[in-house]
Amino acid sequence: MTDLANVQKKKKQKVNVAGYLFILPAMFFFCLYILYPIFFIIKNSLFKWATLSNMEFVGLNNFLNVFKDSTFWITMKNSILWILVTVPVQAILGFFLAYAIEERIRSKKADGKSFSRTFYRTLFFIPVVTSVTVVAIMFSKIFQPYQGIIGHYLSTWFGMSPTINVLGNQKVALWGIMLANIWEWTGWSMIMYIGGISQIPDDIKEAARIDGANTWQEIRYVFIPGLVSVHKSLLMLGIIGSLQTYALIGVMTGGGPNHATEMPGTYIFMKGFTENQMGYACAISVAVLLFALVLTFIQVRFLGSGDFMRKGE
Repeated sequence: MTDLANVQKKKKQKVNVAGYLFILPAMFFFCLYILYPIFFIIKNSLFKWATLSNMEFVGLNNFLNVFKDSTFWITMKNSILWILVTVPVQAILGFFLAYAIEERIRSKKADGKSFSRTFYRTLFFIPVVTSVTVVAIMFSKIFQPYQGIIGHYLSTWFGMSPTINVLGNQKVALWGIMLANIWEWTGWSMIMYIGGISQIPDDIKEAARIDGANTWQEIRYVFIPGLVSVHKSLLMLGIIGSLQTYALIGVMTGGGPNHATEMPGTYIFMKGFTENQMGYACAISVAVLLFALVLTFIQVRFLGSGDFMRKGE
């Protein structure tokens, strides 16, 4: 019996070794592209430098200057507004698109021809796979004074001046960019909800309909509770994605006018690569990282991490 137990133990150890070997490449790239850059940024945030060959140790001065920097707080305010607006709007639109496609449109017909769900999924997902630069240029043209669609319809329908410059107005520029972001990423929320809806058992839906539930009752008592894990996943991904926003703003406004659309990504780039304050840019990056970790911790602690492959919690 002892020999048999030893043989089984050795086999088990071999399986474990093989498992570690399989995850070794992933761990290598995780350390190379995630952990090392984080430690690099934290270490170099304590220095004043433009190049690695000319570094002056300043301790926590970079962090003190960051917290005194009014523009940094503008980026934080813009990030919070971005999260509060884009994440729920994308989730709501994505949910109703998914619900309509999966539960309503599949049996509809037009001109005797059936429209497949694949067509509608593809149609609304196209913006997600479209280059961010293309989306930014397209909406810049839409908001352009005189020649833009927005100015044209405001002039035609409401008699307003076609010279309105959405991206040049400090009060509305960020809202214009958020509109572009919502248009681009709503399709992602839709696909996530479609995956979640497929996990809800058909007998639960049928039971609700047999009991006389109307559309809104079905959504309220079946779909919204059954998609809790998708809500959580989209919230976490939305927060992370919002703090990483760069390309859309970089192309459309560059953070202007007068920092009205400045986000952490654009401000870090400006400080590091335009003004050559790399140590200061590293300190901003660390501050944003801590902010993201705090938000993620709060969500995981009070809401759970969210796993849309699980049928419920």
